[in-house]
Amino acid sequence: MAKRYPAEFKQNIIDLYQHKIKSAPELAKEYGVGYSTILKWVSGSQKSPVNGLTADEAKESKRIKRLEEEKPDSKKTLKLLAKD
Repeated sequence: MAKRYPAEFKQNIIDLYQHKIKSAPELAKEYGVGYSTILKWVSGSQKSPVNGLTADEAKESKRIKRLEEEKPDSKKTLKLLAKD
């Protein structure tokens, strides 16, 4: 099972890396986080030149859009169930 890290912890590591205070290998060793995990966090925090969103923001936007599309179907289902 994947280990979960608090958002504040991730952001702290991203900031240390992006401000060139420490390298990814140094951060991985010091904080006990995988090197590839740190690189994934950093790349996920960078804004896309296409839509101006980070990878995480784009993922959340897609999730919200999907939920909004499902909402009318749920209302129809509730109406059908209420008729029975």
